[in-house]
Amino acid sequence: MIYLDHAASTPIVESALNIYIKSLREDFANPSAAHKLGKSSMKKVERARQLILKSLKGSKKDQLIFLSSATEANNLAIKGIKLLPSDRVHYSVGDHPSTSEPVKSLNSQLVEIPLLEGGVIDEAKFLESLDKDSKLVVLSHVNNQSGNHYDILSLGKKVKDKFPNIHIHVDGVQGLTKVETNLSSLIDSYTISGHKIGAPKGVGALFIKDGVEVETQLHGGGHEFGIRSSTVNTPLILSLCEAITAGLEDVITNNKKVKRINSLMREELEAADLGITFPFSLDDTSPYILSFLLPSISSDIVLRHLEMKDIYVASSSACSSKAKGFNAGFDAMKIDQSKHKFVLRTSFSKDTTTEDIETFVKEITNIIKEIKRL
Repeated sequence: MIYLDHAASTPIVESALNIYIKSLREDFANPSAAHKLGKSSMKKVERARQLILKSLKGSKKDQLIFLSSATEANNLAIKGIKLLPSDRVHYSVGDHPSTSEPVKSLNSQLVEIPLLEGGVIDEAKFLESLDKDSKLVVLSHVNNQSGNHYDILSLGKKVKDKFPNIHIHVDGVQGLTKVETNLSSLIDSYTISGHKIGAPKGVGALFIKDGVEVETQLHGGGHEFGIRSSTVNTPLILSLCEAITAGLEDVITNNKKVKRINSLMREELEAADLGITFPFSLDDTSPYILSFLLPSISSDIVLRHLEMKDIYVASSSACSSKAKGFNAGFDAMKIDQSKHKFVLRTSFSKDTTTEDIETFVKEITNIIKEIKRL
């Protein structure tokens, strides 16, 4: 099997799986219980919370809320900020639906962050669009479709220099463990997803900067500082902590390795002379994601042929895979609507090999040539 869909979901890291299984056996008590067994479980959760905050360069005063997913985290951050109808919220239509859809549900003034061709933010126009009524800016660390990597610290500083009280929320799902992450300043909230970084599905986290107030969206027993009620899931949280710790050990080394893999695929596909084009530059994107345009062949058709060879890729983000034809994200990135159905996304891990890439290129070459002959 060749798995090139890591942006959708990742295999569980072995050490994270071992900790998860061990905790399932040992930490079955309710962490909110008053007895010793419950307190022991909660102590492990609090230790994990501090380890993750430290790895993110956060402070002990910052908050890390454990919850079920990135979607829940983005909804909590975006809907939890106290906004008035007159307040302005800046967001990108090109970002994941778990950020754009909660924004669209707000009763505030919505302002699209302008993108240039290739998915790069038009910084000049974006900064010009900010004013005294701007209260929330929603960014992605790495775009899930194009792979565009945004310098959130540089952009965050420019935003805060103009209007220090603007809340900056970042969806870090495709960034954490793949690019260096420093939340020591500027970023007010940051979303983490477990299954994108080698932890199980069903766990995520929301970083909240000290002093930032987020309104409770899930009421109940007052868990997680009263912000997110629900019985704390110790095994998932410990597994998430291990996946983050393991993933951050060699971020720079792994990034360089994956960049070579990304470059190799680009070179091999260009050499195959299939008519494939690359709308997103490697210089502007995370090497972990490579999306390209097929030569007037539906990506869904190519995907089905590849899966028969036990090769797995994506024709769009997993959350948008049922949408046909028009893709709002690609449209915002200046890709002509007539080409949206030709976009194929591949995404890698540090364990993706050159042999995987060579086999993929060989098989997709045969598939495209066969389809063209029909």
